Amino acid sequence: MKVHLDIETRSRADLPSVGAYRYGCDPSTQVFMAAVSEEQHDAPVYLWVNPLFRDAGVSSDPEALEILAQATEVRAFNAPFEQPVLHGTSFLPYIPLEAYRCTQAMARIAGLPESLDKCGDALGIAARKDPKGKALIRHFSIPRKEDGRFNNPADFPEKWATFAEYCRQDVRAEKEIHRLLRPKFDLTGLNLETFQFTMRMNALGIPVNTEALRNAQRIIDEVQRDAGAEFNQLTGVNITQRAKVLAWLQAGGVPIADMQAETLQGLDLTQLKPRQARAISLYIQLSYAAAKKVTSMLDWVMPDNRLRGVMKFYGAGTGRWSAGGPQIQNAKKPTPAMRPITKMAYAAICTGATPEALDAIYGDPMEVIASCIRHFVHRPTCELLDADYNAIEARIICWLAKEKDRLAMWANGQDLYKWMASQIYGVQQRDVTGDQRDMGKRVILGCGYGMGAAKFLATCEAFGVACDAALAERAVETYRSSHPHITAYWRRLNTEAMRAVKQQGTRFGEFVVENAAGRSYLFCTLPSGRRLAYPAPQIDHDPNFGEQLTYWGQLFGSVNYGRVKLYGGKLAENICQATAADVMSRGARMAEARGMAPFALIHDQALALHEDHTPAEFSAALTDLPDWARGLPLKAEAKVTPFYAK
Repeated sequence: MKVHLDIETRSRADLPSVGAYRYGCDPSTQVFMAAVSEEQHDAPVYLWVNPLFRDAGVSSDPEALEILAQATEVRAFNAPFEQPVLHGTSFLPYIPLEAYRCTQAMARIAGLPESLDKCGDALGIAARKDPKGKALIRHFSIPRKEDGRFNNPADFPEKWATFAEYCRQDVRAEKEIHRLLRPKFDLTGLNLETFQFTMRMNALGIPVNTEALRNAQRIIDEVQRDAGAEFNQLTGVNITQRAKVLAWLQAGGVPIADMQAETLQGLDLTQLKPRQARAISLYIQLSYAAAKKVTSMLDWVMPDNRLRGVMKFYGAGTGRWSAGGPQIQNAKKPTPAMRPITKMAYAAICTGATPEALDAIYGDPMEVIASCIRHFVHRPTCELLDADYNAIEARIICWLAKEKDRLAMWANGQDLYKWMASQIYGVQQRDVTGDQRDMGKRVILGCGYGMGAAKFLATCEAFGVACDAALAERAVETYRSSHPHITAYWRRLNTEAMRAVKQQGTRFGEFVVENAAGRSYLFCTLPSGRRLAYPAPQIDHDPNFGEQLTYWGQLFGSVNYGRVKLYGGKLAENICQATAADVMSRGARMAEARGMAPFALIHDQALALHEDHTPAEFSAALTDLPDWARGLPLKAEAKVTPFYAK
């Protein structure tokens, strides 16, 4: 039996701050009710009410428990919330992890907003999410600010009845969304396998050194207390009052328009008044994202010293994972000065060093913690298996485009970074310097998707690679001339995608336009058989480039949706990154099947506990290719490490 489910809860734990697993295991967390319905479109929505709250005037339907007890597949909008919260509930029938399906995940696959109300709006469903729900959640699910107590449902029978109907309505909305998305976006095949693996990976959890995190938090608190007091004395405002800080700096003659980290770090403090320079230094020091990550890890950590629920299935539009909560996907890399000493600095943090001791030996305590932030992924009693997929995208783009000469070089283990540098600088490979090889690396890793010289120059600056405009032009041109099949691949993708949009229903190469969920979609079939989806494709006229393919999607750096440009290089990037995700999903599941269950996939890196297996076994599992990837020269370099590092 396939059923749809939604629950309402209350807790003293703040869900956005602690994550679903920590929320679910909090002693204060209680499930108010669960709305349940069978999959038939006109099936009624039944309500189960927790016996503790049945005196509030809403009765419990016996059919709800009967349906759940028979369920073989349970669908929810954001199942990664329902699963850990219901896992420890004694009132409801046990639902095995593999039975869960997620309609929100289907929405992400379809390129739609992932909130229930916005997704429903985008699809134009009749059973809209009730906007009153947020107020009801604040009323019943969150403690009152004035005294920390919960509102008793029995004291508010009318609101409680409305809350129960809100829960039912969420199921109706989820069912309608599922009905519209199911024909083209149901969780099946590789998507289902990856979704279920991600659920298992999240249940396994990321080990962290909780004691070291507490030590780091103590250091952060001391630094922030002292530096915050100095900042207030200097400026007359608190460091958290960003607008007032900006106004104070501007009034003092500092030429900035915002308080972004890039803006502040781009200032030459030696050219400013000592008072303003010191204030900016303190502001930068107290704004380290690493400090927030330490706090977030402590908020999320479970009693067994693990973070659960961090990895997000299909977090990126290509199907790659993203991360929530502590955001370990975007952890800061150590500075060049810190890189050789992070192991010693982290050991000092683990043993309870003071801010003064860190500062005396290693430098600014906040910078030290930021440079060591990955190391907190650490199980003191067990080492980790850490594997990097070597240049996975650079290899895949050659494989996709059938760039045979470069594929042979990858397969033979040649140093393509050094080879590319020799082409750019006109020297023998044996004479390539370290700096020149760095340039070759940036070219190989960065130019596979049509990047132009201006963007390449900016990329080099971001990575600290010396470059000027003339060298950037030469580097990009050298890549393109030495990879003719890749440049042809960009052009083919652009042409065939445009033709598919112009002649809807006819397949051109990887592309076809079909109707789904009440709108047209440009579908791109990947080598794995999985499909990327671009909603509402159309061809616009660009005054500079002529015909321009666009689709309706989330705008870069924004929560809003609008027209997004799509072109050959971007399509190549999407296909390449999606293929990398498919390869990594396969490799991670192979590692799991062989007893080396990965607990995190971070970009091109996989982490697992080192117990009974070797790095060679981990690498072999991660590079176990499916039939569809035959000929891809995949390589994963694995090692044993005491903690996560980069």
